Amino acid sequence: MPKIKILLENSAVNKQFKTRHGLSVWIEHNGRNILLDAGPDNKFLINAKKMNIDVSGAAMLFLSHNHSDHSGGINDFFRVNKTASVYLMDSVDNRYYVKKRFLSVPVGLKLKSKYRSGITQLKDDLNIDNRIFFLKNTIDDYAKPTYNKALFKKENRKLVKDTFEHEGILVLEDNNELLIFNSCSHNGILNIIETVKRKIPGKKIRAYAGGLHLCSPGTKKHETPEYLDYLAEKLKALQINIYTGHCTGKFVLGYLKEKLGNMFHEINTGMELEI
Repeated sequence: MPKIKILLENSAVNKQFKTRHGLSVWIEHNGRNILLDAGPDNKFLINAKKMNIDVSGAAMLFLSHNHSDHSGGINDFFRVNKTASVYLMDSVDNRYYVKKRFLSVPVGLKLKSKYRSGITQLKDDLNIDNRIFFLKNTIDDYAKPTYNKALFKKENRKLVKDTFEHEGILVLEDNNELLIFNSCSHNGILNIIETVKRKIPGKKIRAYAGGLHLCSPGTKKHETPEYLDYLAEKLKALQINIYTGHCTGKFVLGYLKEKLGNMFHEINTGMELEI
C-alpha cells in the first residue's frame, strides 16, 4: 500500500510545520519515491526535513499543472535533486494569469533557464510500467468548478479563458486498484474520475487525493449548496475515498464531510496516510 506524506498544504497538523496556499505530496509506491508538486516556494523542503524525508531521493516529480502554488518551488527542487525525472503536461513557455478586478496577475511557472532541460514537457499520456500513469483529461461531461472563471492563459498576446488542458492526472496502480491524485481538479473531479475509468478500464478506483477547487482563494466564496449536494450524491454513488484540502475550502470541507461521512477525509501538512 502506498505511503502518502503531505509536505505542504494550506493548514497543518501542528505549528512546527510551515503552511501556505499550495500543495506538495510525497508518495512511496512500489519501491519508488515520487513527489507530486513543489508548492509555491521552498517550504515543502523545510517540512520534508521535519518529516525525515530526503527530497534528493525522489525518482520522479509530477507537476500537476502550470500554476505557481504548485510549481513555485521547482527551482528549489532542482537545487537539491539532480537526477529525478520531472514531468509537466504542458510547455514551460506557456503563461497563465489570474484576473483580480482590473489587474492580470501572472501565476504560471517561473523556471530558471538552467533547469529548463530538466523538465519533460508532455502532450499526451505517460505510462510507466503499468503502475504509474500521468494522464491528460479528455472528458468534459460534467460542469467544471465555477472559480475557474478568474483564470486565464496567454495566447497570441491575448488573455483567453484557461481550458486546463495542462492539468495532468497522476494515477497509481496498487493491487489491481487505482489511486488518483489531482492537485486542484480544475477539470472537475467527476470529469477526472471518468477520464481515468475510460483510459484504465476494468480496475476499481480506491481513492482520490487532491484539492477540488470549490472555493475562491481570494474571496473565500464557495460553490452553492445545490451544486455541493449534486456532487456529494455522485461521489457517494462512486464509493471512492476522498482525501482533500488546499483549494476545496473550509466550508466545503465541513459540508461534504457531513454528506459523505467516512468516505471523506481532510488532509493537512505533516500528515502521513496509507490509502
